[in-house]
Amino acid sequence: MKELEKLYTVEEIAQMTMLTTRTIRNYLRDGILKGRKIGGQWRFTSDDVERFMDSGTVGTAIADDAKQSVLDFVDGVNTDITGEVQICAIIDLYVKQEAAKRRSDEFCALIDSGKGETCFKYKYVYSQDEEKARYIIFASPGFISKAMDVLK
Repeated sequence: MKELEKLYTVEEIAQMTMLTTRTIRNYLRDGILKGRKIGGQWRFTSDDVERFMDSGTVGTAIADDAKQSVLDFVDGVNTDITGEVQICAIIDLYVKQEAAKRRSDEFCALIDSGKGETCFKYKYVYSQDEEKARYIIFASPGFISKAMDVLK
């Protein structure tokens, strides 16, 4: 583990992947997600999260859940996000995987800096075949604006 590296909780991984904490814990129990216990709680490095997200079955489950979340948003079913105005942004970025991961890390840092400011969901998937990163963000207009600044 790198010195002072951000460690993610089960709840944060659930929020990033749009999966439930129960599903994340099941993946942990099944050995699909690797992490370490610190002070009795599971913690995960960005490398742990990346390996988890790149896993075939997990990637498919996450992608299916993300599609359903977008369809729910379009249909007006959105119980996880609060606020007067809600936005769903789908961003496709055609870059190499390393660049896509750096951008995802920037989005995660933005999410970390905005705790308490807004409710959001965030999803990141990378397609090796297309060399395309897809980011799906559900959030307030202010947060979406900051996310767009990351892309500049």
